[in-house]
Amino acid sequence: MATRAVYSFSGFLDPPERHFFLHHDGYPKGAAHRFAVALRHSSKATSFLAAFLSTQRHVEPMASLGQVSDAAYRYRIQLVHLPQPSLLVQCWKLIPDHNRWHPRSSRMPMDLFIQRFLPGIHGR
Repeated sequence: MATRAVYSFSGFLDPPERHFFLHHDGYPKGAAHRFAVALRHSSKATSFLAAFLSTQRHVEPMASLGQVSDAAYRYRIQLVHLPQPSLLVQCWKLIPDHNRWHPRSSRMPMDLFIQRFLPGIHGR
């Protein structure tokens, strides 16, 4: 399915935030599947960005969020370091008629996001 999405990563390394674009399967179930695949590649939270990039062959780096105007979904993946490294994810869906982003999920642990949108699959 050609549902485009932007994935923003923060807390990993410099620069403070990095953005990537994928042309298909950007709906939450598709994103949860991508996240689960990356976690199977490396279960360490600190390695998640590298694992995500290595498992997504068609990912395109973006200079800024404004670079892509036709994405239907946006995900923010945040590495939180304390008390132990963990991943948080939040999702927004673009409301085209209003040209604004509407929260599709609150900020939640990666494993809960995967369980919510891809039932029966465990992130780790």
